[in-house]
Formats: sequence, structure tokens, C-alpha cells
Amino acid sequence: MRLQLTDVHIRLLRGLRGLIASDPRLARWLDDSEGPSLVIEGFDSEPWASLTFTGTRHRLDVRLQGPHDEVEAASAQLRALLTEPDLSLPGHFLAEIEVVESIAEINQDGLMGLAIQIEALTIEE
Repeated sequence: MRLQLTDVHIRLLRGLRGLIASDPRLARWLDDSEGPSLVIEGFDSEPWASLTFTGTRHRLDVRLQGPHDEVEAASAQLRALLTEPDLSLPGHFLAEIEVVESIAEINQDGLMGLAIQIEALTIEE
């Protein structure tokens, strides 16, 4: 079953991709050619509300794949970018975003795969 993407989903995904693409150390990870890669493997969201705000809680499953040292450096850079990201989400604002889990594995080809789970909360303006 595919997730029906709403405007806020699309804006969040585009914003994250733009943030990553704007960083010289991570931009090459988005290239489809051979080499290290960063792929969004899963995306899920659910409505969220408090007494005064409504929004959406998002979970993204991201995978970094490449040589061990490069994956570690890319993971650290991604975490640094997410500490105070400047994402434009018209009609919404990013209330919080954080890496909540990461699981490393060494593949049969000797490359490292790092599964990273990112959670974000967007609030309607």
C-alpha cells in the first residue's frame, strides 16, 4: 500500500532533499551513479494535535550505503544538518526533527549500510 502524499509530505521531502543537496559533503550521496548512496526507503505519517495546534508527525527511514568511513562521516553530517534545519514548508512549520535510531550492518560486498530513522513534527500555520 502506498502512502497518499499530501502537500506537507511533499514539502517536507523536498525540503530535506534540498537541505542535503545544498551540503557539498552530502550532495554526491544523492547521485544515482555508482558510489555511496542516500535513499529514503520509507515514509509514514499520522495526524497530531495538541489543545492549540494541529499538525502531522512523520517518520522517515533513510539508508546510507558505502565505505564505512564515508558512511560514518555522512551520518554525522546529516545529524549536524538536522540540528537546526532551515526548511520552507508553506502553510506549515517544522516544530522538531531528530534522528531517533540508527542501525549499522556490513553487507556481503564489504560496504556499510546504515539505516537511520528520522522523526519530524510539522504544525499547521
